[in-house]
Parts: sequence; C-alpha cells; structure tokens
Amino acid sequence: MARNKLGVLGSMGALCLALSLAGCNDFSTADAPGQLSVPSRDDFPAVADAMQLHCGTLDCHGQSGRNMRLYGLYGLRLDPTNNPLGEVTSEAEYDATYSSIVGLEPEVMTKVVQHQVAPETLTMLRKPLGIEKHMGGLLIVQDDPLDRCMVGWLIGKFDAAACVAVVQTQRPEPTQVELDASE
Repeated sequence: MARNKLGVLGSMGALCLALSLAGCNDFSTADAPGQLSVPSRDDFPAVADAMQLHCGTLDCHGQSGRNMRLYGLYGLRLDPTNNPLGEVTSEAEYDATYSSIVGLEPEVMTKVVQHQVAPETLTMLRKPLGIEKHMGGLLIVQDDPLDRCMVGWLIGKFDAAACVAVVQTQRPEPTQVELDASE
C-alpha cells in the first residue's frame, strides 16, 4: 500500500514539474523535438479581426458549439453582457480566439510554423480555400488579402497591410464550392 501511494505521489510530482517547466518555455520558437511552435501572439489581433469579419459571425465560428471559436465584435463574446457589434474585441477575446486556433491542430500548426508543411495543410485554411468541404463555402481565394494575412502570420511573414485591407473591405457573400466525391 505504501509503495502504491509513493508511485501516485511520484507521478503527481513529475506531472507538476513538467507543467511548471512547460510554463517557462517559449513555444513560438521551439526547436527541440516534441515541443510545439505557434505563430506570433503579438501580431494576432489584426489576424483575428480579419478572420472575425469573414468567419466569426454567430452562424459560423462565432458560436460556442464550434471547435474553432472566434470571439469578438462580430459574434461570440466572452462577456455575456457584451453584444455583437457593441464593444470592440477585448484582449481576453483575442486570447481565447488565439488559444482556440493554435490548439485546434497543434502538431500540424508546429509543422507549418517550422516550414515543414504547406499552410494549406491546416484545416483552418483547407476549408475556406475550398480544398475541403466547408459549410461556409469558399471564403478565401489564394493570394487574396485574407489569404496573405493568415498565411503570412502562420509562416512568420506577417502582412499587416493585407489584414487591414480585409477589415476595410465589405464582407463578401460566401460562394458554395462543389467538391469531387473522390476528394
């Protein structure tokens, strides 16, 4: 019995130590095998604003039932007293959106950030580009401002002008894309 308790305590201690050390790592520059890399949080508000406009409405990723949730001005709010189109997106909402996006496919995100695979490998680009079926239809055309904004952020070549161009442009109506059944 005493041996069993020590094993549990030892495991809990190791877990606490691992979690403590993980909090000290800068995962955005992770190089070691097994560490995750993520895009810049500093540049993210402009990317989030651009995505929010196209993807974050209450009928899309601006709802709590989605695994990729976009919080902010055009949809889902962290503070239930804030209405969509009311208060500007808060830092807490940018943080929640950032966590949602980088946590969606962390291993694939790492490979994209480290330039091991193409950005379009991520579901967050495959679907709006029409590579994979998307209920929201075709929302991004390769090399349009939203594509340059998101891809630039993902690969470390942030294009602030592209993100601003998205926000300053009227929200497009989505286009439905028919995919070949073999895809």
